[in-house]
Amino acid sequence: MTQPVPGLDLSAVAWLDEHGAALYIGDISDARPPSFPMPMHQVALARLGLPLVDAAALDDLADRCAALRRWSFMLVLAPPRITGTTGLAVNPLAVF
Repeated sequence: MTQPVPGLDLSAVAWLDEHGAALYIGDISDARPPSFPMPMHQVALARLGLPLVDAAALDDLADRCAALRRWSFMLVLAPPRITGTTGLAVNPLAVF
């Protein structure tokens, strides 16, 4: 049996929407065991079209930002267009 995992609720999804979030990158998503609706997948992703990125490796990006002393950049994600899939890998690019 897996341990319960905390997750974001509908108020967090509403906050992201109200603040114009274009993307969510984080390791906390829907709680487990799941509840209905699953806020991040059924509302943020499916209803609002907010892309979700899990398990992002950000150490190299943080090091680069520190070296450049710049903390803003354009993030480009281009997932492949494959109908009926879930959990596609992306190759994010930070453009300074």
